[in-house]
Amino acid sequence: MFISVCIIIGVSSIIGYLTVKKLNLPIKVYLPPILFANTGNMGLPLILFAFGETGFYVGILYMVSTTILHYTIGIMILNYDKSPLEIFKLPLVYSAVAGVVLSVSEVEIPTALFRAVDLLGEASIPTMIFALGYKLSEVRLTHVGRSFLIGGMRILVGVMLGIFVVWVFKLDGVAAKVVILQSAMPPAIFNFVLAEKYKQDSKTVASIILAGTILSIITTPIILSFLMK
Repeated sequence: MFISVCIIIGVSSIIGYLTVKKLNLPIKVYLPPILFANTGNMGLPLILFAFGETGFYVGILYMVSTTILHYTIGIMILNYDKSPLEIFKLPLVYSAVAGVVLSVSEVEIPTALFRAVDLLGEASIPTMIFALGYKLSEVRLTHVGRSFLIGGMRILVGVMLGIFVVWVFKLDGVAAKVVILQSAMPPAIFNFVLAEKYKQDSKTVASIILAGTILSIITTPIILSFLMK
């Protein structure tokens, strides 16, 4: 799954970089929303609804892979000229890697700890939906045409690369459907959070996120209806 996400984000970075450069726009503002999708508080609830717990676990692997790349490559894009070692200060990267290692190694977690973490996991879905709605309620559209262009690129390029990865790795069943759906999500809210943290044009980033999310109201049902046949 991690390799699939790396390919999707890697090819997106080339297409996105060339497009942003061609439009003579700042890379730090416009490239991250093309690369990093809302695979958490939008993707996971949709996957749970459409594909049940089996798809949900695959969706988590996709989300964790995206998160690792977002908090490494994404931060390097925003801050490479000031503090290239910033990524090593973030606990989220280590916790994501630790989670993957525990999952792959099948280490048994003590029952009490597992139940506590499981309860937090159960609460995460409604919390994510609430957080998404709350954050979007504060956003206003600016540079409308440009915002819809970049937000639309995130969805269109993403879904095309998702289909490509499924074909290359010969994925099928729920795994293939999850990869395609997650790759077709609009820009992640964390693009705005990181833009604010690293003093980029966060209002423009927020506008792109809102535009992409509006477009996803049309695209997501179409993609879901295709995947659920």
